[in-house]
Formats: sequence, C-alpha cells, structure tokens
Amino acid sequence: MEEKKEALHFGVLGKTLMHSLSPEIHLELFPYLGIYGTYQKYEMNEQEVLHILDYMKKHKMTGMNVTIPYKETLYHMVDVKDIHSQRIGAINTIYYKNGKFYGYNTDYLGALSMLKRAKITAQNKKIVILGSGGAAKALIYGFLLAGAKKITVAARNESSKLQLKACFPSIDCCDLNHIPDGDMIVNTTPVGMYPNIEFSPVSRAVLKNFSIAVDIVYNPLITTFLKEAKEEGLTVVSGLSMLIDQGIASEEIWLNEKIDSHLGDMIHKKLEKHFL
Repeated sequence: MEEKKEALHFGVLGKTLMHSLSPEIHLELFPYLGIYGTYQKYEMNEQEVLHILDYMKKHKMTGMNVTIPYKETLYHMVDVKDIHSQRIGAINTIYYKNGKFYGYNTDYLGALSMLKRAKITAQNKKIVILGSGGAAKALIYGFLLAGAKKITVAARNESSKLQLKACFPSIDCCDLNHIPDGDMIVNTTPVGMYPNIEFSPVSRAVLKNFSIAVDIVYNPLITTFLKEAKEEGLTVVSGLSMLIDQGIASEEIWLNEKIDSHLGDMIHKKLEKHFL
C-alpha cells in the first residue's frame, strides 16, 4: 500500500479576504505540482496579525501569502528578507524553513508579468501610481527595473509618500488633486474592489491624460476605473494576471522549483470564468 504524503499547509493573510482568489490559484496548481496540501484564508485584525508567525510555527505551515494591509507589518516580523524585499520594504510571501521565517516580494514580478502578458512595457514610460502602500512600493521597484522614464506617486498619506521618496529618490510625489499627465496610470489602492465596485480613484478628466490604465484590483475583473478608462479610449489591463503570476512565483519559492508558464495561462483562463 502506497504511503500517504504528509500534507503541506499554506494560506493568505489579510484583513478582509472575501474577495481573494488566492486559494483557487494554489489549489489549482497543487495537483499539477504533485502537492498534497491545504491553502486557507486567514483574516486577522491588527492585534491578531502580530501572532501569525507563532500560529504558522504551531501548525507547521510551510508558506503564507500576505496582502492588504500587512505587507509592511510582516516585513518587520520575519527573520530574513531577500534582497528584493529589502529594496521594496514590504513582503507578500513568507517561507517557514528550519525554524526561520523568510520574507520575499513577488509582487514586482507579478506586475512585470502582467504588463508582458498585455504586450505593454514600462520602459521609457511616464507612469503615475495611485496609492502609497506596500503594493505601490513593489510596482515602483519593478517599473524602475524595467526602465520607466518617470514615476509619480499620487496619494493622500503624506508620511507614506515621504517614506517612498526616501526609498526611491528618483520618484516624484503629488496629491490626488494635482496628478500630472503621463503614459500609464496604475491603481494600487483598494478603491473599486468588491463589494464597493461603483467607485474609481480618479475622474474621467484625469484618465484622458493617459493612454494606458492598469488596476491591480482583480475583483471585479473590470473595475469602474478600467471601465471608464476604456470608454475614454485607453488600453486597459486587469490585475488578475498580476495576482496569478505573483502567486506562481511564491509557489516557486516554497517548492524551490521553476513552474511552467503554461500553467499560469491555464489558471488565468479558468479564473476569468469567475467573472463571466
């Protein structure tokens, strides 16, 4: 009789995860990768999240994805950070191995892959990023690696904008009422996310000053921000590819193996059906 494999345990950590499709991504991947395991949602408040590493250790969890608003919180809690997450100042992936917690950021890889799938490049582009949280940090890092011409962060939070400027001195910052013209505008805020889908972080008047609109929100697939951008003639890019490809990159870290890119294509097609 064949011996049953020991289950591997993973999850996604956030404050509100009703919208999250992360479990679907990883549970789709497991059979193709020969993994016997679980992937669950862990909704926690600001106090509960301080104990997540103890929880992972107690329950012998291998890995955890981290989403809004804890990417920077967990950055300061893990034992070891890779070079990319150090430069970004936020993590979205935790790997528990040999009694230590390792932090990684695969969001920047997901963002670059999202543009590549849409046949768009950040190179030589003037890019405006809406929002100044952990996701914005990863996108700035990725776009700078890709050779963006100019990056401006538009956000309300003055202290987080100052932190971003200290981390990435070449960027500009502005408030949401003084957004400059550019080539690409990217929403990294939760505005427009399910269930509050009727909102957009900027007006149509702002959108008219760009040719490409990207939203890292993926539920709904086409947000009000993207819908209005498309009606104004912009090329639009949904955040679903970023979600899938950053998740696959996390899986590669946990398993220490490269995953065939065709699996990402297959999962993208399957998950798109959630929104049809």
